[in-house]
Amino acid sequence: MTLPAYAPPSEWIADRSKFVSDSIRDGGDGVVVARCAEGIALVARQCSADLSKGMRSVSEIHDRLAFAAVGLFHEAEELRVAGIRFADLRAYAYDRLDVTGRSLASMYAQIIGKVFTRPDVKPYQVQVTVAELGLVPSEDRLYTIDFDGSVRAGTGPVLMGTTSNRSAELPHLELPNGATISDVVRAAENVLDVEPPSLEVGLLDRHASTRRHFRRLDAATALEVDSGES
Repeated sequence: MTLPAYAPPSEWIADRSKFVSDSIRDGGDGVVVARCAEGIALVARQCSADLSKGMRSVSEIHDRLAFAAVGLFHEAEELRVAGIRFADLRAYAYDRLDVTGRSLASMYAQIIGKVFTRPDVKPYQVQVTVAELGLVPSEDRLYTIDFDGSVRAGTGPVLMGTTSNRSAELPHLELPNGATISDVVRAAENVLDVEPPSLEVGLLDRHASTRRHFRRLDAATALEVDSGES
């Protein structure tokens, strides 16, 4: 009997990491998620010719939670739907406020991480960010789940997908104190190197009058926020 060839975990994990990171990098999509005066803005580059208006990179998950992803659309959509089901069941079993960004990010990390560590299964070719709008601004959180299941949590802006040389500038975006959504969209336009017609904009609106805080905006309209108020 011929025994299967042995490959040390460090080797095949490195191969899988390169495979997924290259596919995300070459996919052409990019997403910026950042806090702003109005709440949390999610801005995506939609430059793939085969994407219809119904195929989104950012969307609502629950009352104060939004989802953004880059990578293979059908895998991102599978995760988005799983997140909605998770949130709905948790809200039904406990309370709507028990549906948190941390619990959703943990669920995603388990799904993505388990697949990544199985050498006989293709890993998810996605990167995901869960945005959570806090009851007060200091409670806002952004959770980024990488293709290996690792999670990064924080409040600073998040960039996924793009390979523009200017992407390195994102952690140092000079957004003014009290930056508006138009400031975030302008920064995303620059970092993602795309014109407004190719931008998809979502907002977790801090001032929404209903328990559902997510809404979609036209990029051109979002860019006019400051000029409209001046």
